[in-house]
Amino acid sequence: MEKYVLSKMSDKNFAKAVCMIFLQTSYNNLQYPEYRKWFYTVNLPRIIDGGGDVIFHLDGLEIVNLAVLKNTDEKKICTLLVNEDYRKKGYGREILEDAFEYLGTEKPLITIPEKRLLEFSSFVEDYDWNNTGESDKYFSKELIFNGKK
Repeated sequence: MEKYVLSKMSDKNFAKAVCMIFLQTSYNNLQYPEYRKWFYTVNLPRIIDGGGDVIFHLDGLEIVNLAVLKNTDEKKICTLLVNEDYRKKGYGREILEDAFEYLGTEKPLITIPEKRLLEFSSFVEDYDWNNTGESDKYFSKELIFNGKK
């Protein structure tokens, strides 16, 4: 398994990785109606401009895990994913540690859909993330962790 940082890839590999990452994260369309637009018009320019990145690990050609990160005055995990075939094996913590190193904090801003909180509960507890609010501007309620109080 090898770690990659999207902004550091060659142009040819960057384009391939962008397609793979979008396909792997397209489930976000169910929660966020404008996900594709955000991914290509907000997230990718942010990576190119140096305000964020995507860190991921590959097992052969398979994405094991990934973190889409915003690193401006706001330190945020925008998307955190572990491929279903690799869950419960420590790969979630591995990508979180990479995200923390990149963002310079173990308490980044992160929103978690309320219906998926159980999936993330061990991270919330182990890293002592603080629930600082909630939002319902998308299709379901989200809990906000490590935000401004």
